[in-house]
Amino acid sequence: MIALALLTVAAGCHATWNLLLKRSPLQGPGFVWLCAVLTAPVSLGLIAWRGLGPAWWAALVSMALHTAYAVTLQRAYGAGGFSIVYPVSRCTTPVLVTLAVIPWTGAPPPVTWLGGALVACGVLVMDRGSAAGPRANGRRLGRGVGLGLVVAACSCAYTLWDGFAITTLDVDLLSYLAVSNLAQVILLTAVVRPRKALQYWRSAVPVAVLTPASYGLVLVAMTLTSIETVAIGRTLNVVVGTLLGLLVLRERLTPLTTTGLAAIVGGVLLGASS
Repeated sequence: MIALALLTVAAGCHATWNLLLKRSPLQGPGFVWLCAVLTAPVSLGLIAWRGLGPAWWAALVSMALHTAYAVTLQRAYGAGGFSIVYPVSRCTTPVLVTLAVIPWTGAPPPVTWLGGALVACGVLVMDRGSAAGPRANGRRLGRGVGLGLVVAACSCAYTLWDGFAITTLDVDLLSYLAVSNLAQVILLTAVVRPRKALQYWRSAVPVAVLTPASYGLVLVAMTLTSIETVAIGRTLNVVVGTLLGLLVLRERLTPLTTTGLAAIVGGVLLGASS
């Protein structure tokens, strides 16, 4: 129950910062860098308080995976609507995580395979729905679905790595987040134009607060339950994210898209019941 409560709060934070990211005037690595810079003073304070920890290097791997995720996510939002990219990327992740851990946990029960098949069908239906409009618009939304799947792969990768770091390497959560954040600042400073990015600091402040808050709650949940359960529980984000896309961005869901989304959510629920 505690893990579910943490994931529910994290879902609200996650969906909100994704919406703000979609609407941000600054896109690409520059925005990711700006958010990391804004939280850098807190990270320095945490390291001064907690130290680096013996497994500090694990945070560098996490940083690389999270940076790839953030940059790909922005590209996906530039190519497709929020109510398409968000559910595709979030709902596909638990299926990928479940498949990835088979060598260590064994094959899942048949109901999990059925859930995975439902998710795959749902993604294909959503892709077809996006192509139902004008040709150019269909290509644009189709790219959004494809990039949403790439985002899901990135999310799967960092979920597995962070779960390994927490359960096996026994990293300190606060220093782990802090080292990852500072490493991201150093890495991206070499590829962005800081003066231009700093002009948009006001739009980055809420994202800089909500992003670590959201994933920090997820990491705590990982200490209380299995990685697969956390990955499935994070699909609560989809409910919040889709509502935000409809109510705030005024995006329209076509019948095919709605059917695909329902299939994805149904598949995830089947996987959670196994």
